[in-house]
Amino acid sequence: MANTKFDRIFIIDDESIINSIQKLFIQEFFPENSLERYDDSSLALDKLTSMDQEVKEVLIFVDLNMPILSGQQLLDKLQESGIHYNVTVYVLTFSSDAEEVEKIRSHPYVQKVIRKPLTREKLAKLDIVRSRGI
Repeated sequence: MANTKFDRIFIIDDESIINSIQKLFIQEFFPENSLERYDDSSLALDKLTSMDQEVKEVLIFVDLNMPILSGQQLLDKLQESGIHYNVTVYVLTFSSDAEEVEKIRSHPYVQKVIRKPLTREKLAKLDIVRSRGI
């Protein structure tokens, strides 16, 4: 198994079909990583806040608009929890609300907001993919 930059990769989106498709694309770029897929953002938050100390780097793809906890709420709660690992977040959204998008874009964990649908081409342009030599 190759050495990877991320110990865990999470895909969090309440739309199950979109979530499954995104997982397939992301697995193509990170075949050596196991991906954790969540349709329920509160369950994802539980997992993210209870990881052991060996976890150092986490990559998250999260939908902005979800029931229970929105992407913004999830990231705020994650930040408040005092996690022990580094986190890189890419927010996925259909939203055309410029204020909403700008608010999430300014979150300290967020690297980029990506307009859905996530595609191979969009993934290929991300710094995380280029930095891994893909």
